[in-house]
Amino acid sequence: MLPIDAPVLLYLWDKRTFHLGQFHQSLQLSQAAAMLLFGLDGPLYLESQGSQVVCHSALLPAGLDLSVDSRCSRVAICYLDVFGEDFALLAPRMASCQASVLHGLDSESACIQRFDQLHRSSASPELLYAWMDELINPQQQVPDGFSLDSRIVRTIELIKADVSCNQSIDYLAQQVGLSVPRLTQLFRQKIGIPIRRYRQWHRLFVTSVGVARGMSLTEAAVAAGFTDSAHFSHTFRSIIGMTPSAVLAHPHGVRLFAG
Repeated sequence: MLPIDAPVLLYLWDKRTFHLGQFHQSLQLSQAAAMLLFGLDGPLYLESQGSQVVCHSALLPAGLDLSVDSRCSRVAICYLDVFGEDFALLAPRMASCQASVLHGLDSESACIQRFDQLHRSSASPELLYAWMDELINPQQQVPDGFSLDSRIVRTIELIKADVSCNQSIDYLAQQVGLSVPRLTQLFRQKIGIPIRRYRQWHRLFVTSVGVARGMSLTEAAVAAGFTDSAHFSHTFRSIIGMTPSAVLAHPHGVRLFAG
């Protein structure tokens, strides 16, 4: 398969986010959410913890720092649910683990073919989300040993409820009945990243949703709690590994949807 003249797909849902497009530069990722990715036209070259992993599909945990070089292959990126249920479902289906990178999904070839078809047809958000559900959780089951902590669920609800406001960790801890050290420890244990990093990640999501709904980048960034678009761009690059323009500036356009 060769790269095609199709738009970048960027679909934003509250539970998951999906991006499909070409990257002409290596991505320097600081994982704020678990991620499943596929190289559609060739292998991906990942550098993690001093090791190189070459694969066509990879599952990356939250909190991992690494670089991804697609060598101009189209890449399908599924940002998974923040609580880790998607990751827990997918992890047993990966063939190998090296340098904290799980790779070789059991249905890899079929998934690559399916994502290629979805890209060529600029698939509807409904069709794509249904396919992601089928890919991640075909049996609609809860993974063995997985449970949500109601205090962490509530903490995330409080952050989402007023994303433009920097609620202090003291306030959040008081609301969920934990000490600050215990909330800090438990949040990182359950989500994989610190509270501050999650707040930044969610603000990127909220800004992107605002742009998808017709706001200017500056308006959307300020509404999400960034001081200005430059602050947004800096945070975007530190977490996503590239500038917003590298994602949104594409010769064949961007299909951007927020559900």
